[in-house]
Order: sequence, then C-alpha cells, then structure tokens
Amino acid sequence: MNSLVASVSCPINGLPARIYCRKGGAAYYLEPTSGTIFQARMPSVGAMNAYADDEYASGVYREYAKSRDLKIATARPRLAAIKERTQGRRLLDVGCATGFFMEAAADDGFDVRGVEFSTVAISLARPDIRARIVRGDVNTLLARETEKFDVVTAFDIIEHVQNPEQFLRDIREILKPGGVIAISSPDTDHVLRYLMRSKWPMLQPMQHTMLFSRRSIATLLERCGFADGQVEATHKVLTMDYLADQLAATNPGLNRAYQALSWMVPAALKRRSLAINIGEFVAYARRA
Repeated sequence: MNSLVASVSCPINGLPARIYCRKGGAAYYLEPTSGTIFQARMPSVGAMNAYADDEYASGVYREYAKSRDLKIATARPRLAAIKERTQGRRLLDVGCATGFFMEAAADDGFDVRGVEFSTVAISLARPDIRARIVRGDVNTLLARETEKFDVVTAFDIIEHVQNPEQFLRDIREILKPGGVIAISSPDTDHVLRYLMRSKWPMLQPMQHTMLFSRRSIATLLERCGFADGQVEATHKVLTMDYLADQLAATNPGLNRAYQALSWMVPAALKRRSLAINIGEFVAYARRA
C-alpha cells in the first residue's frame, strides 16, 4: 500500500478520490460523483510515446493499422453527425494515428489536416494523407497554420493525455467561433466497467491516464468554453477476431477463452463486420 498516493483529488472537480484498482504497476483512482477514473502518478510522455511506437510496430496497434476497412466504416456515421452540425469543411483530426479517419473525411469532401505523436503511425498513413499530418500536438500545428478549423475531431485520444483540460482549451483555440469539436473516449458509466472492475479492458496503464463518464466530459467541455454539448453512446465496426486480438494485451483471459471456444463459431461470422458498443461515448459541442 505504500506505493499508493495517500490523499488524491480528482483533476476534474477537485473532490476526494479513492483507490479503484491497481493494474500493471499503475494505481487507478475513482471520484464517484463524477465517475472519473485516473492515474494519480502518470507515466511520462516519453515513455507513453515509446510504448505507442512499439505497439504500432509489433503490438496491438499493428492490427489497428491493418484494419483500414473497419476504421473507415466506423468513421462514416461520425462524419454524418458532424455534417449535420456544420457547413464548414476544414477539419483537423487530433491523434490521427494512421490517418484512416482523415481518408474517410477527405473522400467526403473535407479539407483535412492531422496531428500525431507516433512517428511509426504517421509512416503507415497513405502517402497523400501522410503529407497532411504534422508530428506533435495542436500547438505545433497552430504555429504552422494561418487559418483556423471548422471541425476538430479527437477520437480515442483524450484518455491518453496528461492534462485533459488544457488539451480541450488548446483545441478551442484552433477552432473558428461556432466550430464543432467531436471526441470519443471510454465511458466509465458503461455496464462493462462495473461488471469487470480491474479487468475492464479500458484500463491500460501505459496508454489511458484518465477516463471519463458522460457527465464528467460534459462538465469539462463546458468549463473549457464549449456549448451545445451532446454526449451519446457510440459504436465501432469490428469483427469478432479483431476484438479478440485487441483483448490479448488488456485482458488475456478473455482472449484465451475466445480462442478456446472460437471453433464453435462459423468462420464467416467471426470475420463479419459488426457495429458494436464496446463501452465508449462520443461527444459533440461548439466553440462558445
């Protein structure tokens, strides 16, 4: 117990938090009124970047990079929701990884840019998309761009950052007045979190530093200068085999169970693309 932080306050609302679980050497804390789960002692940015590069080269992110069709299918309904909220077409994808969302947005008529920390992820992007990606963060891009954006997307990224509030404020600065932000992240109020506790796959010590509920992300967006927020469940297009591969690192027991029983599932079903709610939300809001 001496490795735990004795007194911890939630970074979102300042209220006392209690230990939730320990996993992979990390201690996660929970502030129950907001539902925020976070690491009190976070890994360094350098260590997290090195981990991500390694995963893109040889770990679970490698399978992500090989699953373009699934990622494009996931992107399409999100693009439709964005188009309902804005006529603008200048879009920035923050944490764009291998650029699959950028591909889908470009094909849908958006003028796209991206920012990404992982050099390996950028190298795996399609050449024309790679040319539109800047290595770094929002501020790196802001220093190079003279025109602000109509839309900023940040899917599966806010849970990775060291300071989510500053992250959202930086995004606000690069948005035009009335511009749309769209973010997704694991939902700590999802039933799987309660059922699985420390085995919840979204608890990833070298990747996920802070996890939100729908209410805590709505509160944070409002505090950071966004209005008209809407937070709802979201789906990802996956195959059963792909989902099992992703669980290999975060929940090896479930992966082993799937491998042991997968002979019972027809091969065509295992490879079929399915829109699944895996326990995440998507939030849309406007720069106030």
